[in-house]
Amino acid sequence: MPPKGGNAKKEGGRAKKAENEAKKQEAAAATKEKKEADEWSKGSKSTKANDDKAAKKAAETARKAENARLLAEEEASTAAAKKAAPKAGNKGKAKAPLPKPGLAHLRLVGVLRLYLILRLPHPVRRIQSHISNQTLSQYLHLDPEIDEPQLVESFAATGIDDALDLLDAVNAKTDKASVGQQAAGIEKHPERRFKAAFEAYQERELPVLKEERPGLRLQQYKASDLLYKMFQKSPDNPFNQTLVSYDATKSEKVEALTKRKKELEERLRETD
Repeated sequence: MPPKGGNAKKEGGRAKKAENEAKKQEAAAATKEKKEADEWSKGSKSTKANDDKAAKKAAETARKAENARLLAEEEASTAAAKKAAPKAGNKGKAKAPLPKPGLAHLRLVGVLRLYLILRLPHPVRRIQSHISNQTLSQYLHLDPEIDEPQLVESFAATGIDDALDLLDAVNAKTDKASVGQQAAGIEKHPERRFKAAFEAYQERELPVLKEERPGLRLQQYKASDLLYKMFQKSPDNPFNQTLVSYDATKSEKVEALTKRKKELEERLRETD
C-alpha cells in the first residue's frame, strides 16, 4: 500500500500554481501603481501649464490697462490744450506794416500763396512760375519799360505732391556750383534710408491725420495703412527721389538731375 500523505507530484503542482498566481498579482499591483504615478505626474504638469497661462494673461491685461491709461492722458492733454484761451497780452498789439511791393515782396507772396493752397483740402488748381531774364531767371521776367513782372510760363499742379515738386523745380538754382551740390546729394541707396524716413514722416503727419480723422485711438492711427499709402507717394520717400547707381560719376549724376527736371516741367507745363 502507498504511504499516507497524498501525491507528492500533485502537491508540487499546487505550490507552483500558487506561486504563479502570487507573481501575477504582484505584477498587476506594480502596473496599477505605475499608472497612478503617471496620472499624478500628468496632473502636476497640467496644473503648472495652467498657472503659466494665467500669469501671462494677467501680464497682458496689465499691459493693456497701462496703454489705455497713457492714451487717456494724451487725449485729455490734447483736449485741454485746444480749450485753452488765448493770452490776454496778445490783444491790442499793433500789426507790423506790410513791406512795400518789390522783388522780395513778390517772392514772399508767391511762397505764401503756395503754402495756403497746399493747406486746402482740395486739389491745387494752378500754380504759375515767374521767370526773369538774368539774376532772377527762376522767378521774374522784368519788362524794361514798365519794370513790372510778367508771366512767361505757366504750370498746373493737380495735387500736393505735384505742387511740392513744382516748388522744388522753381526754387532750384542753376549755377554750376549749385547744380554740382544737388547732383552730389542724389540718392544711391534708397533702401538704407527708407525706414528712418518713414518714421520721420509718421511723426510729422500723425497730428495732421488726427485733425482730419478725429475720434480714433493712437493705436488705430498707427495700425491703419493710411500713413504708409501717403508715404508711398510722398517726395520724402527715398524711392521717389532721383536715383542713380552706387558707382555713378559726377557727370552721370548731373545728367540724371537735368533729365528729372525736364520731365517734371514737361509733365506740369500748361498747354493752351
